[in-house]
Amino acid sequence: MWAARNELIDRDVALKIMRPEVAEDAVALQRFFNEAKASGRVRSSSIVEILDLGQAEDGSPFLVFELLYGEGLDARLKRDGTVPPEQLVEMMVGVAKALDLAHSQGIIHRDLKPANIFLHRLPTGETIAKILDFGISKVFDTGQNFSLTRTGMVVGSPAYMSPEQAAGREDIDGRADLWSLGVVMFEALTGTLPYEAANYNALMVRILTQDSDPVQTRKTDLPQALCAIVDACLRRERDQRTQSAGVLAQQLEAVLRETRAIRYRSEGRRASDRAQGGFKRRATDGPGGSFLSERRTPLIIAAAVGLTVGLVIAGIALLLAR
Repeated sequence: MWAARNELIDRDVALKIMRPEVAEDAVALQRFFNEAKASGRVRSSSIVEILDLGQAEDGSPFLVFELLYGEGLDARLKRDGTVPPEQLVEMMVGVAKALDLAHSQGIIHRDLKPANIFLHRLPTGETIAKILDFGISKVFDTGQNFSLTRTGMVVGSPAYMSPEQAAGREDIDGRADLWSLGVVMFEALTGTLPYEAANYNALMVRILTQDSDPVQTRKTDLPQALCAIVDACLRRERDQRTQSAGVLAQQLEAVLRETRAIRYRSEGRRASDRAQGGFKRRATDGPGGSFLSERRTPLIIAAAVGLTVGLVIAGIALLLAR
């Protein structure tokens, strides 16, 4: 991935270029173009935006993406170990909604992991999690079903792979992404993976045959409702798993409301105070709000009062001058 600048429109962008020798592999090339197709089809603020697709003079295909600022979730976890529950839920609400939109259009990511979730810093200072790399997504088109795997080949990152992917099943659906997101949340909350083993084969056997530890057994001070959500994403039988990303998003939003309410109470704040602009909104309280927006009405009133007083004083001065 390269940072570049489009001089025609004066915009910084990111370039993803495939080497010519790799492009000779039909499967690899198909994955590359599927990334463009999937990313372009699903328009969400929580999915990196693809701006263009082309081919260089030497035949190398390339994609042009929006340029992101910040760090990957993998880098955040490597540095900090874990993510505070409220911050994590804020990130995952947007990710779950983006997945729900993708799934509704027949697109499955199949390789969700911390390295494919980027924490993009907006100009406002807020951070939004963006899904990267639909390069091995399974795209279902009417009358067209692309198979992206060679015989016997398992696609995905082992530690985040759902049991159905590990088993090499062909009927993968959106619940595979929910498993992977469950692993991501488990790791971000506890600093550990639900499944670990000495080698690839042993890891696959564990994923296929053993239930993961409940997340709260790894870190006991986590919110119980959030732990229940993570555990539900990690049911080995997918019919017992959370059934859609839309449901997951709703569950996470409910936990976020509850978590914020507890924090507000601990800080001596009431929900009515927040509604009346009685305190400054934190950056982590979500997009669309700022200290200015909450205090705008009192400022306008104060300005109007000041203007009125100023006019009255000016009028008195003129009368005295006469």
